[in-house]
Amino acid sequence: MKVTSSFLSLILKSVGGIILISSIATYFFLLGNPRWEDVNWQINLTNSLVDQGIVPLLAMSFLLVGWWLEDSENPRQKTGGGLRLVVFIIASILGLVYLLLVPLHYNNINRVSSELIAQIQQRSEQQKAQLEGFVSELEAISKNPQQLKIEIQQREEIIKAGGRLPTGQQLTPEQLQLLTLQRDQLKQISNLVNKPEELKNKFQQARSQLETELRKIEEEEKNRARGLALQQSLRTSISSLMLAIAYIVIGWFGLKLALFAS
Repeated sequence: MKVTSSFLSLILKSVGGIILISSIATYFFLLGNPRWEDVNWQINLTNSLVDQGIVPLLAMSFLLVGWWLEDSENPRQKTGGGLRLVVFIIASILGLVYLLLVPLHYNNINRVSSELIAQIQQRSEQQKAQLEGFVSELEAISKNPQQLKIEIQQREEIIKAGGRLPTGQQLTPEQLQLLTLQRDQLKQISNLVNKPEELKNKFQQARSQLETELRKIEEEEKNRARGLALQQSLRTSISSLMLAIAYIVIGWFGLKLALFAS
């Protein structure tokens, strides 16, 4: 069987049309049950739209090649002018949408990142307050050697369990690191129970060391949050910008040719 240009054009247009209709239906599905006030929903929607963005672009490429084959075979008889115009309009709309998604996604990522950093800051303040309570508790425990042994043993059990509390809650690596530091401090205090002056200096050293560790953990968490935000923002924004350029080129040049030909 000889494959003619007409047959190949028909196949390309059929496949392209089916993919385009399917992708547009997917867009409507993604926009179902909108929650515009939810920033996280907007971010997920943008990611989904960008991930889906190549599909209608591929469909339009099939249609354009199909029309080119058709026009090459019959240069004086161009069919489907209305359909071509609709496709170019869709391409222009998608180009505008993906262009607008770039600043929208950037702002949403910044908002989420700022909220996360604020939460980290708040948690750090709480941990500092707990630190003061812990040091005060150390001073009280140091007067009770038996209680000091119990505190060390409790932390030893949690560390050996990989950071899992008796309640079943799992500590984060940073929390486990802080707990290990507390255990080490308690052991050192246990060895200085009968040396009041050295014990006093040890409390000051423990407070300073724990505060330094807290600041280090806080900075690491903030840097990790900023890094993830930057990575997510760049990946989606650049992809959206590339899609916008592709659709605008197809849409605007296509409309120009269609209007000029008419």
